[in-house]
Amino acid sequence: SLLIKKKFISINNSASREEIFRITQKYKHSIRVFPVINKNKELIDFIFDNKIHKIPIYKPYLQGNEKKYLLDCVTNNWISSVGSFVLKFENKFSKIHSNRKAVSVTSGTTALHLALVSLGVGKGDEVIVPNLTFAAVINAVLYTGAKPVIVDIDRYKWTIDCLEIEKNITKKTKVIIPVHIFGNPCPMEKIMKIAKKNKIYVLEDCAEAIGSKYKNKNIGTFGDCSIFSFFGNKTITTGEGGMILFKSTKHQLIAKKLRDHGMSKKKKYYHDNIGFNYRMTNMQAAIGMAQLEKYNEIIKKKIYIANLYKKKLGNNQNIIFQKDEIKCINSFWAVALQIKKNKFSFSACEEKLINMGIETRNFFYPLSEQKIYKRYTVKKKYNTENFVKKGLLLPTFPSLSNSNIDYISKNLVKFLNNLN
Repeated sequence: SLLIKKKFISINNSASREEIFRITQKYKHSIRVFPVINKNKELIDFIFDNKIHKIPIYKPYLQGNEKKYLLDCVTNNWISSVGSFVLKFENKFSKIHSNRKAVSVTSGTTALHLALVSLGVGKGDEVIVPNLTFAAVINAVLYTGAKPVIVDIDRYKWTIDCLEIEKNITKKTKVIIPVHIFGNPCPMEKIMKIAKKNKIYVLEDCAEAIGSKYKNKNIGTFGDCSIFSFFGNKTITTGEGGMILFKSTKHQLIAKKLRDHGMSKKKKYYHDNIGFNYRMTNMQAAIGMAQLEKYNEIIKKKIYIANLYKKKLGNNQNIIFQKDEIKCINSFWAVALQIKKNKFSFSACEEKLINMGIETRNFFYPLSEQKIYKRYTVKKKYNTENFVKKGLLLPTFPSLSNSNIDYISKNLVKFLNNLN
């Protein structure tokens, strides 16, 4: 005989997303399957707690030829760093960026390191870096033996402060690394004037800014070189991977040689330099090619999402959006907010929103507040330290729907309204 409990936990088919998450979270340790019933209390479906759709902070937009091109690599046995897609990917990426000289690599971090070494950075040199950035930037400087110099950021745009750059230039300064944080372009015209005046290289960190423009020119085409990241959470992805764009052929050729163990181009397995294994695989490049075929579509979607967030949250007095650089286009790797409420806690907000099925992320910790980097600070107090604890990144992936944005916005406002 079949036994059915008369009292059981169910979900009405008209329940809102918020109600569904509230019920499933409440019983997540005791119930795995939730019956869905209609108004007549008739069973019409089931919801499995491990299948409940959550809104991630990011997911790649793999809606093109990624699978087809990968299969081509496998079918033809070209899966490592030798293969047609590597050169195709470099050439297409170069074309998008004013025909800058491209060198593909294994990650954004190795791109930073290889770019610095190719510019001749080493022991005794100084490299200026912003206080708000991912640690890969300062780590890459340290890999070379050079000294990083941490400078402050603009309190509204959150990119490197040009006045602070000028204050901290010395005879040892060899490179400035402006980081286009969250997709917002740095004031490249000012930075290039400073660099030219002092005969300093500029290495643009575009890891989060592919598709961004400054004065109608693509970011990554201003400095002596630039780097891009294709990690899984980046606007364009190859899973892992990166790219360097050089202004000069000389630096490109140095990078290509060092990328391949410093091996001689004339004598195979004879090494002229101590190099690295930083080569991108053909499979990664295959995914990259498919991604670039939808480049404009992806960038447009990201900008649309950011504008929709601004429409829904822009008038809230407790929320400050990152201020865009003048005459620029921000491609919005992430929609970044600063919360004005004193009692705001990212951890509390994160917990509340994740219970609603919304993933969020905090800002990077300031370099000046991390013990291993403190020796490279030049100030006692940075603008970064004043607001980073109240920073919040919202989901900004290309396939994010209007209803998802509405849901995220309403739940964030609801959380903020409940703060005293």
